[in-house]
Order: sequence, then C-alpha cells, then structure tokens
Amino acid sequence: MNIKFLQNPIQTILILILCSVFCVFVILNRTLIIDDAYITFQYARNFAEHLKPWYNLDPFYQGNGQTSLLWMWVLSAFNWVGLKSEKIFYIVNILIGIFLIIQAVSLIFKEQKPLKKMFRVIFSLFFTYWMALNSTHGLETILSTFVLYMFLKDWKNIRNPYSLLLVLVRPEFGIFLVFWFLNSNFSQKKEVITKFLYSSAGILIFALFYFIFYKFYIPLPFILKSNFNSYSYLGFKVFLGRFILFSPVILALLYKKNYFKLIPLVFLIFFYSFNISSYSSGIYIRYFFPLTTYFLIADFDFSSHNFYRKATNLVVSCVLLASALRMIDLSKNFHDDRQGVITDNEGFYSSYGVLAKKLKKSDRVIIMDAGHVAYFSPATVYDGYGLNDATMLLARKHSDTATYRNYVDTRKINIVSVVSKDSLTFNPRIDSGFTYKSLNLQHKKLLYKLPMHSNFYLFVSTYKAHCD
Repeated sequence: MNIKFLQNPIQTILILILCSVFCVFVILNRTLIIDDAYITFQYARNFAEHLKPWYNLDPFYQGNGQTSLLWMWVLSAFNWVGLKSEKIFYIVNILIGIFLIIQAVSLIFKEQKPLKKMFRVIFSLFFTYWMALNSTHGLETILSTFVLYMFLKDWKNIRNPYSLLLVLVRPEFGIFLVFWFLNSNFSQKKEVITKFLYSSAGILIFALFYFIFYKFYIPLPFILKSNFNSYSYLGFKVFLGRFILFSPVILALLYKKNYFKLIPLVFLIFFYSFNISSYSSGIYIRYFFPLTTYFLIADFDFSSHNFYRKATNLVVSCVLLASALRMIDLSKNFHDDRQGVITDNEGFYSSYGVLAKKLKKSDRVIIMDAGHVAYFSPATVYDGYGLNDATMLLARKHSDTATYRNYVDTRKINIVSVVSKDSLTFNPRIDSGFTYKSLNLQHKKLLYKLPMHSNFYLFVSTYKAHCD
C-alpha cells in the first residue's frame, strides 16, 4: 500500500479520522444484515461443507440464486476454516474500506484549485458514509468496488489481473471487458491476443462453474430482478439524478476522450436505473456503489488555454456543485434506508426468526423471504418466489400455476409460508398471491400467524399434496 500520505500530517489526520469513523460505524451496525445476504451465506456454507454451492441440498433442478461467485467463494473459504459468514464479512469489508478511503483522501491533496479540492473533500465524506452502509448488509458490494477500482486503475496493462475477476464478482461487469478489449491497439497482434485471453479467462471460469454445479445456466437474480419494459417518467427522474451524481466523471472522460471507459459507465447507470427492479437492490442503491470508483480514477483537470476557458471553468464549477448537492441529498436517503433495514430486521426476528426455531430437520418449507429461515433453521427450505429455484421462478414468470403446484408436490413440501397485508384475512403482498392461489392455501390449515414489519403478517400453513 502507498504510505506517502504519512509525510503530510493533515492528510494523515484526515485519513485516520475517516477510517476510525468508518470502522466504528461498521462494527456497531454489523448486525444490519439484509435477508438476501443470508442467501449468499447459505450458498457459501453448503459449498464449504458439502462442496455443493446450492441454496438447499435437493439436486433436482439447481440454479444459482446469488449474484457474486467470487464473494461466495471468499465466504466459503472462511466457512471451511470454521469462521461463519455473518462473523467475518464485515471484517473483510473494513479492510477493503480502509484501503479505498486512503485512495480517496489522497486525491484531495493532489488537487491544486480550491473548488476541486473542496469537491474531493465532499466526495471523500460521502464515499466513506456510503461505503460504511454498504459494508453492513452482507453482500458483495465492497468486494465489487475493490475489484472494479483495481481494474480501472490498471486499465492500460494488457495483462490486467483484475480482468479475470470482473464477471466473477458481478456478471454485468463483463461489459468492462468488452470495451477494455476494444481499446486494444489492433495493429499489435500480441496485445490483441493477450487481452482476448485475459478477457475470456474469467468468463470461461464463470461458465465452467455453472456447467459443473448448476442445471440452469442463467443467474436467477438476473431473470427475477431484470425488467426491460420499465421506462417511465419516474425511472427517467431516477436516471437523471444518478447521471448528475456522476456528471463530473462523465465530463472528465469526455474531455480526455476516454470513450472506452465512459460507455460502460453510462450503460450501467442506465441499466441499473431502468432495468433492475427489486427492493433489496434499492437498499443504499448498492448496485451503483462500485461505480463510484470512477471518481477515484478520474482526472478533473480541464485546463484550457483558448477563448472558451472561462466558459469551460463555469461549466465545470456548475457540474461539480450539482454532483456535490446530489451527494448531500442521497445521504439523507441512505439514512432512511438504514432505518428501513432496522425495521425489516425487527419484523424478520418476530416472524421468520420464530418460525426458524419451530421447524424440524424433517420439514420441507416454502418461504417468500428466502434468506433467514434457510440459514438458521434445520429444515430443507425452498424459495417460493423463485430467486433460488429455477422451476418455481419460470413457473411464476409464465403464470403457470399447474407446473408450480406439481413441482411443490414432487418436493414433498409440508409447510408453506406467505405474506399478508392484513392480520385477519389473507391479503397478499405482491410476491405471495401467486403461491397462495397456486397451492390453494385458503383450504389449508393455518399453523401460525406471525407479525412482521410495516403491518405485514406471516401466514404459515400446513401443506399436503393432492388433498384439495
């Protein structure tokens, strides 16, 4: 690690303050793990203990319901030596976070102009807070940020080692490989071949892992959370807000004519704004956070010696100000997200936490929120929403109630839980209506009715095949 910052007392003090605040915040909030993270923890544990990177150990039709192979492998390695995922993930994030904070703060002292220096200060504060929040939810966000930063920083290296990790840490990061390869000097045969081999290697590892362990070769979260028909006015406002946030980087890349770095950034801003739709992905807008590494590699030097210099300086000042104001606004949103996670977790403990303690090893259970019960109960758990079960997911996608019910029957499910918006009569939450209707749960015996968060209720029923 570069330790030149130790030569500047002010820089050293600022780094120590931000790193200390970051570490304390993460440690104090390390229990704010979201339900989706327990899904990854479940995959990691099964891979470490059984060499099966599956949600449950039923081999009938396995798909991959967690996003990041690399994060799952890291957690599996710790599980293998006896360290549980929920006890180690935040330490990994803290170590990466300290490294990235040092990079962000170091850039403050490389800027010469007061406005740009102030912008770097605001960004460092915002970056530290946003990263601290994303270090607590248990998913791959911080590891993804580190891999993307190291890849972008080493962009000109034709043997960029981080190119091997991009699709393994997040599959959509493959777009960076495409434009990194296109940025080759095609008159240099050695460079083209080397970049092609490095670009292909990570994709090949990804494909081989899926081929060996799964029977469905598309990541299930991509099918569940992707929506290519959601182009609304609200979506445009979200996109515009995020575009403003990244506008200094976009302007810098345009000024330097770094189009091969620019296009993947704009594409992912668009993709995440319009085409990814899920509650958990919106928490701390965690999918976007890795893109902030562009601020760590962007050069905000817009030196101009021509007639338009004053106009250029004015535009740059406005862009930096707009981005900084957007950071301040988002910080409030992130605070609200944190309060939402606290509320959600309290509801999970009073519902899924209670259910997990009641289940036996012989139970085979359908769950809508698939993480907590699968990880903490001895039962065999199936994800009724389909995030971790390809058959259920495809049946839901095609509104095929018969296939859904027949599959549940073949898996010998004996308990089904769904979520209601009413405590007296079943009024389905958006993810529960299909399961309730397909399995005719109105005719099943209700075992438990457990209070959740935000006036939702967990309805737990017995289930037996062909007894309607």
